Amino acid sequence: MKKILAILLALTMVVGLMSVAMAATITVDNVLEGETYTAYQILHYTSAGDAYSYYLTAEEYDSGLGAALVGAGFTFTQSADKTQYVLNETTMTADQIVAALKTADLSKAISIQTKKADSDGQAVFTDLQPGYYFVTSTLGSLCAIASYDDQELIVEKNTTITDDKVVDENSANAQVGDVLTYTITLTDGKGTNLEATLTDTLSKGLTYNADAKASINGAAATDITGAVTTNADGSTKIVYTFDAATMTALEEGQTIVVTYTATVNADASIDGTVSNTEYTEYSEQKTEGKTVETKLTDMTVNKTDGTNALKGAQFKLYRTDAKLNLTHVDVKLRALTDAELTAAGVTKAADTVYYTVDPDGTNLIDMTDASSAVVYGLDKDSTYYLEETKAPDGYNLLDEEKEVNLGSTTSIDIENKAGTVLPSTGGIGTTIFYIVGGLLAVGAGVVLVTKKRMSKEDI
Repeated sequence: MKKILAILLALTMVVGLMSVAMAATITVDNVLEGETYTAYQILHYTSAGDAYSYYLTAEEYDSGLGAALVGAGFTFTQSADKTQYVLNETTMTADQIVAALKTADLSKAISIQTKKADSDGQAVFTDLQPGYYFVTSTLGSLCAIASYDDQELIVEKNTTITDDKVVDENSANAQVGDVLTYTITLTDGKGTNLEATLTDTLSKGLTYNADAKASINGAAATDITGAVTTNADGSTKIVYTFDAATMTALEEGQTIVVTYTATVNADASIDGTVSNTEYTEYSEQKTEGKTVETKLTDMTVNKTDGTNALKGAQFKLYRTDAKLNLTHVDVKLRALTDAELTAAGVTKAADTVYYTVDPDGTNLIDMTDASSAVVYGLDKDSTYYLEETKAPDGYNLLDEEKEVNLGSTTSIDIENKAGTVLPSTGGIGTTIFYIVGGLLAVGAGVVLVTKKRMSKEDI
C-alpha cells in the first residue's frame, strides 16, 4: 500500500509539473500605476521541432473572432476536416499588426485576462495556454506577442503626456492692472489615443480675459475652448478637453499649445502673489503639473522734518512703462478699508493710511491725517515717482519729484524743511513787499516828524 501511495504521489507531482510547463506566463514590466492591462488570446499555437502553427477552432472562428482578425488583415485556410482555421503566412510587420488590432473587436477572443500593477510595478498574467496574445493597456495598445514557451516578458511601450507652463518674459513681478500672458505646452507621448484634459487654475488675484487660443502641432485649433468655473475661494478653473481623435492624430513629441491672458486685480495686492497652476489627466495618469507665480510688492512713504513725523502732505504717484515707452504714467489708487486690512491679516499702524493700486481709483496719496502711507500692489521691477502736491502746514513744498526704485528699498523717507514756498527763478518773491513796507514806514516817520515841527512853529 505504501508503494502504491508513493507511485500515486509521484504521478500527481509529474502531472502537476506538466500542467505548470504547459501554462504560460506573460509579465508586463514598467507598468504605470493605476492603469489596467488586458491580454487577449487571439490564436492557438502548436509546434513540433521547427514546425509551428497558429489556428482557431471552427467554433472560435465562427463566433466573430475570425471576422475580426480577417478585418485586421489576417487570412486563414480551413482544414480538410473543417474543425480548424489555420493562419496563413502574413507579410505584416509587428507594428502593422498592432495598428490593425487596435481597432479590432476582440470581445470574442479565446481568453481574456485583466490585471493591474502589483507592488513590484508589474502586471502578471498567469495560467495562459500557449498562443498568440495581444496585450493592451488603458494607455493604448502595447504589442502583439507569441507565447512560444512558458515565460514571456514585455515592457510597457506607451508613455503619457508631459506638460509645462510659463508666464511671459519679464513678468516675475507685476503691478495691479498689468496683463500677463500664460503659455501651456502639452507634449504627446507614445501610443496616446484617448481623451485628455488640461485643468488650469488662476488664483483670485487674476482675472481671466476669456481669450484662450490653442494650436495643435502648430496649426490653430478654433474648436477648442475652456469650460470656466469660479471656485468658492475666488479662484478660476478652466478645463480644456482634447478628444480621442485629436490625441490619436498626434504623434509622439508633437504638441498642443494653449495661450491666454489674465489681468492682475486688487485681490492680489496685499497678499503679494498671484499664482497659476495646471495639470493634465490622461487615462488614469495625472501629471504633477506646474505652478507659476508673479510677485507684487508694497511701498511705505514716511513724512518727516528730518527728526519728527509730519502730517498733512499729499502726493501723486507715477510709474515708468517700458512697454509703452512712457516715463510717467498715473498710478490709480484706492484707500483700503479696515475690513479689508483685517481680512488680509494686516495690523493697522498708528498715523498710517493704506492704499491699493486700483485702475478705477484716483492718483492721490492723502496723508492729511497721517504721517505714513502704505501702498500695495506695485511692481518691484518698475521705477516710481512721488510728486508732492501739498506740504504740511508751515513747511516748504518739494520742488522736485522723489524717484523710488522698489528693487532696492520699500520704505522711503521724504523730508520737508520749514519755511514758505521758494520763488521760481527770476521771480520777485516777497522782497518787494519788504521794500514797500519799509518805504511806507519811513514815509510815515517823515510825516510824523514834519507834523511835530509844524506844531512847534505855530506855537
